Amino acid sequence: MAAPATPLTPFPGLNAIPSLGGTGTAPRPRGPAGPNPPPGLGRTGGRGPLAPIGPDVKWSWACRGLDPSGVRSDPERGADAPRPGDLAIVRIASLGYHSTVVTADNRKLRIYEGDRIVGVFGHRYATDAYEARVDGLEELSLLTAGGMIGTILSRHREMARATSVVFEGYLRDAHGDRLNLKELRFRPTDGRPSPGPLLVVVGTGMNAGKTTVASRLIHALSTRGLHVAATKLTGSVSNRDQDEMRAAAAEVVVDFSDYGFPSTYLASADELRHLWRTMLSDVAAAHPDVTVMEIADGILQRETEMILTDPGFRDHVSGLLLAADSALGALAAVDRLVGWGYRPEAVSGALTSAPLYVREFTAHSPIPVASSADDGRELAAAVLPALQAAARSGARVDGTAPIAAPSA
Repeated sequence: MAAPATPLTPFPGLNAIPSLGGTGTAPRPRGPAGPNPPPGLGRTGGRGPLAPIGPDVKWSWACRGLDPSGVRSDPERGADAPRPGDLAIVRIASLGYHSTVVTADNRKLRIYEGDRIVGVFGHRYATDAYEARVDGLEELSLLTAGGMIGTILSRHREMARATSVVFEGYLRDAHGDRLNLKELRFRPTDGRPSPGPLLVVVGTGMNAGKTTVASRLIHALSTRGLHVAATKLTGSVSNRDQDEMRAAAAEVVVDFSDYGFPSTYLASADELRHLWRTMLSDVAAAHPDVTVMEIADGILQRETEMILTDPGFRDHVSGLLLAADSALGALAAVDRLVGWGYRPEAVSGALTSAPLYVREFTAHSPIPVASSADDGRELAAAVLPALQAAARSGARVDGTAPIAAPSA
């Protein structure tokens, strides 16, 4: 796919919000050599002229919102090490697990050996897929269909080998400065997030059913007349979860990649704290009745644990749902969550497709089980007490009126 003919908005998921509060859309001010670039990251110097990006190059979904006008590529390999968020052109060397990419306009296109795409360097943590890091320019692979690239350290035994790519050059602006999505898009807010009701979905691990739980809940609350904002705080860049949340009738959808994060793996505690505060502040500008937030992977994952054990985050959570893939996993996760100060409103996810798992869990825990296999009615009923409690406490989304909880 050629570069988009018209500039895209940097935050496609936030189009419904008239004011973005802390994030903004303007690039940080650049002087003649860019925003204080580290050594080797400024102008291309003697490495040769920058090259225009040809119409044959496919722009991956990670690049949505990037205005391609004025963007050039550095045709020389150079010696500069990549950083998470750096954009680059890579060539498909051999096909593996990923045989398609999702483009900047959210189209799924088949890829062939020799194709060139614009991707973004990022770390990946996926227990059922790949563990990968940003670690130089050799042995690169396509890590997600959304365009993330990096070096694989390990993979699940049942996961096919990755699609390998070859680095061809970084993307640079008209000044010759390397383009990095996090630098372009992430503008942490200094304000306090809105105290409106927040429902959080966490899981025992990858593929426990978190996105299904979140989407069913969003749909059920929306059909009851509530204005729902949907967010995914952590993960690896992919269009899938945003598409599912929009299909479920969320009025505003935003995730970490809208703020330039190719993934949140190995992010610092400060970055994560700034991210969730900024995300909640931004979606509050749309005045939702409730915000549903999915946190990726399992609660033992480094970033998930850092977020959930942050007292400031915990104070914002009105209710929490746990997606689990087994009874024993659910029991262990509930115990850990209770130790962190959370009492799940319900257990749901893949576990609810197995009646025996449900019976095993309910025989050992008072936490209710709510199915995510139906239209979400049980999930909505499970969170109703939390929303009613938020309403009684005067939780507000716009500073003037309390929320209206759904009827039973």
